[in-house]
Amino acid sequence: MSATLKSRLPEIAEELRPKVSAAIKEGAQLVAAEARVRVPIGPPEVHIKNDIRVTRVGPAEYAVLAGDDNTFYGHMIEWGTSHSAPRPFLVPALEANRQTVETLVAAALRTL
Repeated sequence: MSATLKSRLPEIAEELRPKVSAAIKEGAQLVAAEARVRVPIGPPEVHIKNDIRVTRVGPAEYAVLAGDDNTFYGHMIEWGTSHSAPRPFLVPALEANRQTVETLVAAALRTL
């Protein structure tokens, strides 16, 4: 008696990207929310807190951005300048949510 095996690899590959992408996007949104809480509030009327957002940069790849054309100084707050000390908010937001993001991705992979 012979047996025929059928690979699920094509199905898994098709399901992989959207599920992992959704998990990574959810994780990026958590990091962005945490960054909004952590960002130092300063005197400008237009504050960078309102311009922290998640953007898709590739398949299953998202970035948390701080700033736009009006609030271009997110990197200056995060890393400091020759005139001001660094006041990190993005990296600590990622570190605070790293385990949760890993858990979200692992859960997405377990559903395959």
